[in-house]
Amino acid sequence: MKIAFKLLKSGSGSDIYFERLSKVLKKNGFKTEIFYYHRYFQFFPILLKLFNGKRNYDIVHSNAECGWVFKRKDIPLIVTVFHLVYDKEYQKTTSLFQKIYHYLLLKPNMQKTLDSADKVIAISKYTKKSINNYFKTRKEISVIYCGIDFSIFKPAKFKKYNDNKFHLLFVGNLIKRKGVDLLPKIMKLLGNNYVLHYTSGLRTKPPNNFDLPNMIPLGRLSEEELVSMYNKCNVLLAPSRLEGFGYQVAEAMACGKPAIATNRSSSPELIINNKGGFLCEIDNVKDFVEKIKVLSENKYLMKKMGQFNRQRILDKFNLEKMRKKYQQLYYELLKI
Repeated sequence: MKIAFKLLKSGSGSDIYFERLSKVLKKNGFKTEIFYYHRYFQFFPILLKLFNGKRNYDIVHSNAECGWVFKRKDIPLIVTVFHLVYDKEYQKTTSLFQKIYHYLLLKPNMQKTLDSADKVIAISKYTKKSINNYFKTRKEISVIYCGIDFSIFKPAKFKKYNDNKFHLLFVGNLIKRKGVDLLPKIMKLLGNNYVLHYTSGLRTKPPNNFDLPNMIPLGRLSEEELVSMYNKCNVLLAPSRLEGFGYQVAEAMACGKPAIATNRSSSPELIINNKGGFLCEIDNVKDFVEKIKVLSENKYLMKKMGQFNRQRILDKFNLEKMRKKYQQLYYELLKI
């Protein structure tokens, strides 16, 4: 069986998702090939039909933004939906240009994809609910959670910080959807006994107000460097306003760390409040500060939450579980 992943290059978690899926499928005997197209094609998706010539594939798997252009009568089309931007709380933070793009261009193309696809997958229950809320489709939508390779993302001994400070970690693109505008406010209230290490993500640079002495830029990290940072930090901080899944949260959990995140979108599906971390009110800086302080003052609770999170990833969000569900889906579509 040969699977073609035809994708817009996003520079975000969806790229990671398909690359990990392709890799684990290959390890289990599947033939896979990833075709990336520049994300500017999102403005002229019809041009992607130029790249949809006849090839020897059994299945085409794409993302929802442009998947409809890859539909062929002779090959099943699967699309995976990561997150939808139509949440009212998230739309409060978007610009006029973004709103025009979301409603006049993106939404019609996603509707075409949902209509064209032979199978639609959502990466969380939240994403599935959003599809049903904002789009008209009679298709059955299945949920397949993102899988974490717990043999890579795992607790490990790295040299710890020797400064008696409490170390937080933020991972992701520095965009409003991720709640990055809240980070300087949180760190200012926490003071210099707390340090936030933050990545620049795959396609963003730090804003100008990220110049506090207790905010340390990490730039772009390799997978190995990222595992090291998860292990060296005390807690993962994720004040995101909208997540389809939240790779950074799941990876930190796999490394045995507590997570503090916003109590919205998919985060409650990952984090069990008061057991694996804390879920905070959206945009409530003081709530985040209070929960961070609770963990900084209780090392036993931190350790207990980290152990709980590691086991939760092993049980529910592991890469093999994800692979088996897709494998079953591929076989069903091909009637094997």
